[in-house]
Amino acid sequence: MLIDMHAHTKGISRCCRVTAPEVVMAAKAAGLDGIVLTNHYQKSYVTDGDYAAFARRYVEEFHFTRQCGEADGCRVLYGIEVTMERYTRAHMLVYGVGEDFLLRHPTLFDYTQEELFHLVHENGGILVQAHPYRRSPEDLLDPALMDGVEISCHPLYTCTYAEEMRSLADRHGLVLTCGGDYHADTRRPVCGMYLPDTITCGEQLAPYLTGAASLHLLVDEIDEQPPYEMEYKVNANHNKENTR
Repeated sequence: MLIDMHAHTKGISRCCRVTAPEVVMAAKAAGLDGIVLTNHYQKSYVTDGDYAAFARRYVEEFHFTRQCGEADGCRVLYGIEVTMERYTRAHMLVYGVGEDFLLRHPTLFDYTQEELFHLVHENGGILVQAHPYRRSPEDLLDPALMDGVEISCHPLYTCTYAEEMRSLADRHGLVLTCGGDYHADTRRPVCGMYLPDTITCGEQLAPYLTGAASLHLLVDEIDEQPPYEMEYKVNANHNKENTR
């Protein structure tokens, strides 16, 4: 099944223009089998200082989106995009943790990269930097404290940096993911990763991504040429602490 690994809904991500039902319908119309819902987990969204309440709303939005997906035949898996307060323009995607992860750790945005990396691993997940070259290669955080990097197919930006991300991932023994960073602010990119049908919940993503010998991606460049497939053989050096 083809799953976009990076999508948003208006219910949490204020920069997204459409609601959960519309995000699901757009994915289905584009020929996708599902999405990983990675709404922004961002400190500036918490205007009343009640981080626990925000974490609950975040999880509730996922449940609502998943229900919309079930009604429309679109698989919706759980993920998180953490806006790191300590690093300019650094966003980290969390895959593989349970839905209660934020409820137990509602201030993730204040963590250092090292703190977040170890906490995610302790909870069975992996950490992937979202669109690290989008503004500048200098926005890349420490590859030793992450599990993967993302090919981002958001059409508003210069390019996907697909080959650069493949080279970076191979050089550091990282996994390689692909997502559209969908906000409904442009056309709906047709992109993502081909995952086994047996993956039915977000907690299954981490063992699959770190355990697969190769990953099959669909990349949609900004020039509106047809999407193309990419096979990435996972470097055997990928052996981050506690990931396996």
